Amino acid sequence: MWKIYFFGAGKKGKYWLRCLKEFGVAPVGFIDNNQLLWGSNYEQVPVYAPDRLKIQLFDYVAITCNDGENIYRQLLEMGIEDVKILFGYHRLRNYLFYFATKNFITKEAIMPRGKKCSNQKILFDLQNGMVLGGVEAWSYELAVQLKRQGFEGVYFTTDSTQAVIENRTYPAHIFRYQKCKGERDIIELGVQAIAENLPCTVICNFPQYIFWSTCIAKAMYPEQVRIIAVQHNDDQMYYEAYGLWQEYIDKCLVISSHIESKQTFRGMNRDKMIRIGWQVPCSRVLERTWSKDKFPLQIGYAGRVTVTQKRADLLLEIAIKLRKSNIQFCLNVAGTGNYSETLHHNIKKEGLCDCIKIAGYIERKEISDFWKNQDIMISCSEWEGHSISQVEAMASGAVPVITDVSGARDDVIDGYNGFVVSVGDTDSLVEKICFLYQNRDELEHMGKLAHDTICKRQENNNQAVFWDGLLREVWKL
Repeated sequence: MWKIYFFGAGKKGKYWLRCLKEFGVAPVGFIDNNQLLWGSNYEQVPVYAPDRLKIQLFDYVAITCNDGENIYRQLLEMGIEDVKILFGYHRLRNYLFYFATKNFITKEAIMPRGKKCSNQKILFDLQNGMVLGGVEAWSYELAVQLKRQGFEGVYFTTDSTQAVIENRTYPAHIFRYQKCKGERDIIELGVQAIAENLPCTVICNFPQYIFWSTCIAKAMYPEQVRIIAVQHNDDQMYYEAYGLWQEYIDKCLVISSHIESKQTFRGMNRDKMIRIGWQVPCSRVLERTWSKDKFPLQIGYAGRVTVTQKRADLLLEIAIKLRKSNIQFCLNVAGTGNYSETLHHNIKKEGLCDCIKIAGYIERKEISDFWKNQDIMISCSEWEGHSISQVEAMASGAVPVITDVSGARDDVIDGYNGFVVSVGDTDSLVEKICFLYQNRDELEHMGKLAHDTICKRQENNNQAVFWDGLLREVWKL
């Protein structure tokens, strides 16, 4: 059993202590810098001075106080390895749930056995709700594919966000987290739902509550649950969660060579990993045109309109720089997000209404036509997994001008079928757009090469065969 100390005997420490106690376990003690607390008990747990960590063996120390950054530095200065320090809400939950699970499953303290259905079901993890996003779009399209193959399924979603998209390929099971009293209640909701759908394969898209519940369900019903974890993003949370819980994961699908290399370096079993690519509409013969000299360049963006990750705020900065460079252009923005209203306001403020058009949400069936009307696909993202928008744009002949994030160089050969620049380098993004504006023949040539790149890759990519084989493999059929 792990030995864990909590650094911070205050309100946060009390919260995390109660979280662990819900699962019947507790830390071996609190650590605190307040000398008045040393030798006392807080919530019936002993409180020690920081020096305790120098003389006692332990597995982890969790930072459970408001002054987290300073405590983190203090622990490093004490010589404690970074891997032993649990700092941040997601990392705390990830490790504490894992810690609790080892005790929790041994005691079989959660719930009665599940009921077994006649047919295997596919359960889709839509932790962030039925919203507009690449992960969700991929899940909906996969659901259509699997239903066509005869599989029953259920969407697992939550009340954390309001549904933006209504997809009825499979029924939705909504977890009412807002009614839960604690962390254990949230976990139990997921485990109970899985137990009611045995035997099942759960496609986990996010390293959050549904994933954690699924791993616990797998520990309880190892013969009736299979986990296919998909790493959609180059986010640290994925690496930590999937790495820690990998004993329960049957297959880990990764969407870029960058992610595959990084997971391997961090210790993920290579036999569990499969690199996948996006399957998007791509006709063998590309029928479209590109803008000619003296006509405005059509620049497209499709995705969530957010500052976090997508950096949609930089679209305006790029537009202003293009205008200063005397470039005629129209930036067409397809998508919605929490930055949409601000972007619309700033467009008016800068007098760019004639240059930037907000198209809003576009149906999946219309996205190919959207890209065929664009000369360039632009992305300012700070991180990605492997942008499906990038693949869709290239399949339609739009030249990608993008930042160097995970998945970018799996599709784009810089200077051949698009351009890749450093993250945050808007000057280089503008420079590449100006080059294509001034060289329309090269624009068309690169657009055709972009299309050919995706088309050739997809020729032998039969999704039905892949998923049939994958499901047979994880169930050893």
